[in-house]
Amino acid sequence: MKRHIVIASVAAAALLTGGTAVAIAGSGSTDRARSSSTAPEAQIAQASGTASGTTARASFSDAAEAALKAVPGTLASLDLDHGARTTWDADVLGDDGTWHEITLDASDARVLSQRVDRDDNDPEDAAEAAALKKAAVTATEAARKAAPRSTVTSVEFDDDGTPAWEVEVVRGHTEHELYVDAQSGKVTQAPADDDHDNDDDYGDDD
Repeated sequence: MKRHIVIASVAAAALLTGGTAVAIAGSGSTDRARSSSTAPEAQIAQASGTASGTTARASFSDAAEAALKAVPGTLASLDLDHGARTTWDADVLGDDGTWHEITLDASDARVLSQRVDRDDNDPEDAAEAAALKKAAVTATEAARKAAPRSTVTSVEFDDDGTPAWEVEVVRGHTEHELYVDAQSGKVTQAPADDDHDNDDDYGDDD
């Protein structure tokens, strides 16, 4: 889904200009509420410090777990938004086949708002939903693979071409975009033309 590309860029800019963030390990959540027993345990991109003074204490895993508790299904994207109020913004494909948009407080992963996205009912969205359900790698797993290399600010499923997770990170005070293959989990650096059908390894797979 392409709902939060601008949001992710704003979040990364905030981290670069005034924020700090760390990737930490701990008990986390699943990307599929129906298969929690097989999900990895990870807490990723717990960020703090923004220009507005807002602190984000809820980790990626905290927000993912809360989003899937609110709407059981499959996490399609999760982005940290440093606006007037720092939030995690999630897109979830519900078990009933409907798309949901959820906004969570970045301080405690409390759900602030949620709604059914009734605009996402065309053939393209149906194709994306089918590809997402077939993905062997979940959003949290993709974030975990990228986290050792940098701070994750956004994870989003992309089914254009070879299905992959787009992971936006801050590394060495520079923003990078990585691709994590949705089937193999292979991590690659996104080239300038944004074409993720490439074999350039960003690093060793976990």
